[in-house]
Amino acid sequence: MTDLKRSQVHRRLEAKFKIGGADASDLILVLLLAAVLNLFLGRVPFGAAFVFGLPAALFAALYFGKRGKPDGFLAHALKFYLSTGELLAGSLDENHGRK
Repeated sequence: MTDLKRSQVHRRLEAKFKIGGADASDLILVLLLAAVLNLFLGRVPFGAAFVFGLPAALFAALYFGKRGKPDGFLAHALKFYLSTGELLAGSLDENHGRK
């Protein structure tokens, strides 16, 4: 019983998984883009500039652009900018249908 009272609990269990200071999901996105670009542009004369340059630019944009923003910021911003500008709290009825 005394072991249970004195067991260690790790701090920051809610911390996000990061690799080199970047979120793991962002890193996977950048690596996936690099793989797709390598598949299509790998044999083009200046393909290496695209295969390495575009993912590096995306990584830098994600790394510095997401700094200080809350979790899910990019998903919510994307939904906001792609929406019609009409936010509804409930379902539509006959009187207030879209025109």
